[in-house]
Amino acid sequence: MNDRHDPWTGAARKDPCGFDGLDGDAEAWSMPAPEPGSPLPPFRPSFSLQRTRFAIGLPDASTATVDVDHMSGRASLYRDDLHVQSSDMPVRFALGADSIEVAANRYGMRRIHLISADDSRRRLDPAPGTPEHWRAQLSRRRPGVGRALSACAVIVLMMNLLVLAPQLLELVTHLPLWADRFTPFASPIDLPAWANTVLSITAGLAGIERALTFRHHRLLDAGTDGIES
Repeated sequence: MNDRHDPWTGAARKDPCGFDGLDGDAEAWSMPAPEPGSPLPPFRPSFSLQRTRFAIGLPDASTATVDVDHMSGRASLYRDDLHVQSSDMPVRFALGADSIEVAANRYGMRRIHLISADDSRRRLDPAPGTPEHWRAQLSRRRPGVGRALSACAVIVLMMNLLVLAPQLLELVTHLPLWADRFTPFASPIDLPAWANTVLSITAGLAGIERALTFRHHRLLDAGTDGIES
């Protein structure tokens, strides 16, 4: 059944296919910002493609929770399950002498760390039901499978770079600034459309795997970072 109501507030929401105005923006998919002091809603696994959540205990025995809405690019801070502040990412939430840094790209979290007054850093723990929690549990229970997934992601991204680099070089050398003075480079790699599609999909999955395990390398992940890094 197609639920046309917001699962958190019960309010009617826009059609995600864009037929309620054809605007197609991310707000049609994201939840409204919570009101200050509102309680932390339960996290449902059905939100996993859109949201994620992390928590950490603070020195004053309170608990800080960060709820992340990937579709809107917004993070919300809760303290002891009560809403404190929402902001677009990247953001640094102030917690007295400490703070929490939150940053994400289109594949998942890049940073979500508690920064202490002495500049020490501790990553927040993923909440049960989130993709990050599931991935961490997989590595603990099946370490061999976890290592295999990580290795496959690296291999896929390396292949993506090997294919992408000659294509980018060909594009650059066909610009007038270069082509008017030197012979343009012709890429030896000319994949059919279906192969490019498969490579793009697998690279996207590899980017998600890397994000779920908080792994990032400036060169290796360049193809999935795009302009966001």
